[in-house]
Amino acid sequence: MILRVISPFNGYQIGDEITDEKAVADILASEQATNVVKAAAPAAPKSK
Repeated sequence: MILRVISPFNGYQIGDEITDEKAVADILASEQATNVVKAAAPAAPKSK
């Protein structure tokens, strides 16, 4: 899971994607959770 920023905070701008697992967990556990939406992480490319 990634987070997409919908309201600027702490240096993040609208549209930024937060992919670091610890940062995601920390943000979701804080009052900043209202500034982001959860999104599915992009699928890994399939090997041929």
